Amino acid sequence: MKFFDKSAVMAIATGAIVFSACSHETDYYNPDLNPNKAQYEKNWKNTFGDINPEQDWNVAAKVTASVSLDGMQDAANIMVYTGLPGGLNSRLVAAYPAQTRTFSFDYEESAKDAYVLITDRNDRILLGNYFSIDNGEINIALNTRGTRAEDGCGTSLGETIKTNNVFRDEKGYWPADLYESRYNPAIKYNDVFDLYKLNNVATKTGSSWKISDIVDIVGKGGVFAEQQYNEKGECNLIKWEEDLKPSEGAEYVMEEDGPMEITFMYGGTIKFNKLGYICYKDGATKDEILKSPRYLLMDDARPQHNVTIDGTSMGEQDGMKLPGLVESYEKYDGADATLTGTTYKLAYFDENGNSSFTFPAGTHIVFFEIIGNNGSWWNEDQYCFNIRYSLPWMNRDFYYKRNENHPSWKEYDAAQTFVTYRWNGQTVLGMEDEGGDDDMNDILFFVNGKFKSHDIPDIGNDPAPQEWILACEDLGSTDDFDFNDVVFRVSHIAGKTEAEVTVLDAGGILPATIFRGDTEIGEAHEMLGVATNVMTTEEKNTTVSEPKKISVPADFSMTENMGGFKIYVANNETSVVSVNAPGKGEVPQIICVPGTWKWPKERVSISDAYPDFGKWGANWQDNTWYNNISDEKNVISK
Repeated sequence: MKFFDKSAVMAIATGAIVFSACSHETDYYNPDLNPNKAQYEKNWKNTFGDINPEQDWNVAAKVTASVSLDGMQDAANIMVYTGLPGGLNSRLVAAYPAQTRTFSFDYEESAKDAYVLITDRNDRILLGNYFSIDNGEINIALNTRGTRAEDGCGTSLGETIKTNNVFRDEKGYWPADLYESRYNPAIKYNDVFDLYKLNNVATKTGSSWKISDIVDIVGKGGVFAEQQYNEKGECNLIKWEEDLKPSEGAEYVMEEDGPMEITFMYGGTIKFNKLGYICYKDGATKDEILKSPRYLLMDDARPQHNVTIDGTSMGEQDGMKLPGLVESYEKYDGADATLTGTTYKLAYFDENGNSSFTFPAGTHIVFFEIIGNNGSWWNEDQYCFNIRYSLPWMNRDFYYKRNENHPSWKEYDAAQTFVTYRWNGQTVLGMEDEGGDDDMNDILFFVNGKFKSHDIPDIGNDPAPQEWILACEDLGSTDDFDFNDVVFRVSHIAGKTEAEVTVLDAGGILPATIFRGDTEIGEAHEMLGVATNVMTTEEKNTTVSEPKKISVPADFSMTENMGGFKIYVANNETSVVSVNAPGKGEVPQIICVPGTWKWPKERVSISDAYPDFGKWGANWQDNTWYNNISDEKNVISK
């Protein structure tokens, strides 16, 4: 078949518009005059039945956001995502200045919520949470989700925990006058530092995330996968050593005056652990750091007392329930539960013991865990003996050894019980409570504050823009309904005046040129780098076109008329028909689906690939048909 010049295709179409008033025979542009259209519609009705008059064949819906961030003076940016950034299916949907009070964005019409992230001018996270969508509206306000703690600080120093426990100065670091005797280099912990319980610790219901959001962290192959070993038998700590840099430990240095919070995100342990922190200033000596006061922040740092599942608290013996949910989600298509963490606000204490929620710039914050027993608390006399710090050198100076039961263990591992890294804007703190597997997921936190982050390893990937797929029938055939004659993806972020178009497949052999309005984007086959008569759906071709950037108006939306995209299909050298977005209740030649959609293979009807497709035609609200694939062998994805 002759390959048409793109400008010629446009010329034919434009000429058809000019002469349409004179003769129907020259009105090649009018899709109603396509000789195959009547037969296509007849076959459609015979195959799928009647169409709901409200059906527009578009799963994109417009959502209007109302924003109220009173009390968040540092807010600079507001972003909307399909899920917690970094999750498997998270996409960036909208990006606006935080001063914007109302805006709209495209979203899957079946979705019930969206993840909203508020950051300051340095991209530090001020708020991150799911917000509900109700009748096409989302209310982003501090009093609806993620409310900040009240100003002021009621947290105060409690009693000092006394212990008779000792550590041995095997390295000869400590002054001998602290020894139990000249022959026994044992030193009482209480002779080195004070450990305080805190009264009135500031806590609040934290943000929420879904199992699907954190699978990349704690699922199979994730950085913090449960008891995960590689082919060499190496644990997470060793396997990810180059990325996580556990030998450097984890501490957070305040870049500006401000608060410091941690949110309990996940955990898998049967130990009765506690968590605390110490602070020291820039320039502090090693001796001053080791002797800094310890503040016990969490008297109960178990996951079952700090994370709820779909709003319900876990049971007393549910320490390993969260890893079970992750495994069920991955292996058995389990429920995508929503987890909600508890946020703890740290208190800063000056030399006189006065507290505030503002940590001065230059303050270093180091965490420690007090590792409990399996199934019971250690008594207080043992607290210090089982303390592990987020700085390995501190653990080495409070010398101890422990046994390991995995083959990759080396003696220096014993000091490395904390890791931290950045993951799509979030800072994660993970720790091991010496269960013998070093999977570093016994307790996981999101850490939030105005601390320096450039030295923290960043192993995340920025979420891609939200994507939609337009799948088209060119009427070269009137009965296959495979919707793969032209398949292309549109990527766009609400608030931006640029979009990208990527051709994914071309199962038709007619020249098909993609337009948006009167702007030509390109002929589908040419963009894929193949001849017109090549059906890429049959060639097992994994190639997609290079993304093509296009300008779009500020109010661009895929919800309206499928973004204004259409296809001019050349039937022969002199006739061109236009494949447009269908009107409500019309038989479609284009459908708009999410960007993760897998389209049918050649000559596989869409209803064979997706058994629920027919229900969608009869009821436009039955809009999750694309989640039910009959057999992966029937579909294609690129």
